[in-house]
Amino acid sequence: MLATKTFGSSIRLFSSSVVVSGKPGCSIVKPVHHRIKIDKNKLSPRFPELNLPKTDIRNPAFRPTATHQDRVQEYYHNSVESDLLLINVQEGEFTQSGKKRREWDGSSPYHLNRPLRKPKGSDTETIDIKPHTHKNIPQIEAIHINCYVEQAKDNSNHALTSLTQLQQITGVKPKPIFAKTNVIHWRVRAGFQMGASATLKGRPMHQFLSTLTEVVLPRIREYKGISNKSGDTTGNIQFGLTPDDVRYFPEIESNQDLWPKTFGMHFNIVTSAQTDSEARTLLSAFGLPFHGSEKGVKPENIEY
Repeated sequence: MLATKTFGSSIRLFSSSVVVSGKPGCSIVKPVHHRIKIDKNKLSPRFPELNLPKTDIRNPAFRPTATHQDRVQEYYHNSVESDLLLINVQEGEFTQSGKKRREWDGSSPYHLNRPLRKPKGSDTETIDIKPHTHKNIPQIEAIHINCYVEQAKDNSNHALTSLTQLQQITGVKPKPIFAKTNVIHWRVRAGFQMGASATLKGRPMHQFLSTLTEVVLPRIREYKGISNKSGDTTGNIQFGLTPDDVRYFPEIESNQDLWPKTFGMHFNIVTSAQTDSEARTLLSAFGLPFHGSEKGVKPENIEY
């Protein structure tokens, strides 16, 4: 009789969700209530203004950020956009299919479960080139900035300096870059902070692009420009600046005592252009110079 009572008590102990006085209990309900953050002010119908986003001027937490017009964006809509449409549009355009992966001919039984073949003349697939209209005019979508510091493997303070330097130049909060794998001959271990990266969009991107083309690049001696061979064939252009070139940014030059050491940066400008040639035409309108011959074009065939 005693054994039966003990067994019944153990069943009630592990099956009940109510804590018995003097005995521990367990709950079969998933404890998610403490993970969800609830703003009780928004639950009350007395304050409908709190349900509005903070970007709305009717919200009490509204803070004005755009105090002036975006000069770069207005320049694009008033001048560049119409010129790009006139340059890119051609009569009788049609959709040009890109290079896609090919199926096997089925001559071998091993072709049944084999992955598709690579595109002809290319290792990767390419996008389809659609006719140019007023709906797909190229424009700059984002600028990705990466600052990799090789000296951070010996001194971790260099990685923090690069993060602060990138924040000072761009005006946005960057993200740290960590090593993913161990590289023995480089003395790099996984988990080491090796630099910082930032992504610019909207008004901060336009402000950075204006500073880069009007202040920094013109002051670099013997600067030829961005190579015409840069690009990933999908309308994105890449280039870099040396540590000495970074010193020409006004935020760094005005406080040289605070920045005794600068680090180089790599830029990736993401555009909505369908080809690299259209992307270079777009960036040329904003003052970015280019030099050299394009991929697959011999120098003697270029008209100057």
